[in-house]
This record gives sequence, structure tokens and C-alpha cells, in this order.
Amino acid sequence: MPYLSTKDRQRGATLIELLVAMLITAFGLLGLVGLQSRTAVTNLEGYQRAQALVLVNDIAQRINLNRKNADSYIADDIGATDPGTCTTVPGAARDLCEWAQLLRGAAEQRGSTKLGAMMGARGCVARTVTNTVINPNEYVVSVVWQGVQGSGPTPLTCGTGQYPDENLRRGVSVVIRIGVLA
Repeated sequence: MPYLSTKDRQRGATLIELLVAMLITAFGLLGLVGLQSRTAVTNLEGYQRAQALVLVNDIAQRINLNRKNADSYIADDIGATDPGTCTTVPGAARDLCEWAQLLRGAAEQRGSTKLGAMMGARGCVARTVTNTVINPNEYVVSVVWQGVQGSGPTPLTCGTGQYPDENLRRGVSVVIRIGVLA
């Protein structure tokens, strides 16, 4: 066996070190890409939740402004279908029609495409108490939509069974109490 000098024995060590450094950098960059994609999904979910809160407060204010006819707002699955134009519809029906338009994305449009809403948004207005003696004017307003990544389904009943996966169903709600003056 011929004698190998130190210089000959270390040949290729730099190349191996370089390959190991590239491998470590590649794993770090893959982790960074994964973090970026999770951040994008989380930002979208937060944006959709903020839009839903704006919409739920919009109809809650409309109900408060028309307290005398609050029962006229009780409806389920609002926004599932396009309500058409709302200009000829009076009172609470007009408010619900305009709210349905907002749920379908009418607040922001590009051409005829409605972009300003959550995916598959639906709204519901219901009485919360069946005992009308205790509090006859208590309503829950809910907005549900389809999220991007699975988590637990919302406990709200609005929109149940309307989405391909219940773990994607998100929701927000607000309770409205209208005082009864005697």
C-alpha cells in the first residue's frame, strides 16, 4: 500500500463540508417556506373573520334601527342564493336583501365577479329564547363561512350541513336584546 500524504488524505473534505452545508441550508429554506404558507393561511382566516364580524354587526345595527319590526328579520340561510336587486323591496326585507348581497361579496367587485366576502358565507337571524315572557326580544345573528384549513366546527347551528366538511365551517355571532318598555 502506497504512502498517502496528509494532503492526499484530505482531498474532497471541503466538497463534503460544502454538500453538508447546502443540505442544512436547504432544510432551513424548506422550513421557512412552510412557515410562510402557514402565515398566509392564518392571515386569510383572520381576514375572513374580520369581514364576518363587520357583516354580523351590520345586520345587528339594522335590526336595532328597526326594532319595532325585529321579528321580520328572522330568517335562515341568508346569502345562499343571489337575492337579485333590492331597490324595490321595502323595510326589513330590503335590509335582508342588502345583507345577502354583502354576504355574497357585493361590497367589492371586479367586473361582475363579487370578491368582497368569505367563501360560502351564509347568515342567520333567530330568536334565542322560546319563553317570550322572560325576554321576548332576544335574537342571535350569525354569519358562517367555509374556512381554508380544518379545525373544529363552530357550535353555531347556522349553515349546518351546507359545507363539504364541517371542520371547515367557521362562524361568528352576536346577541341582540331589544328592551320592552311598559
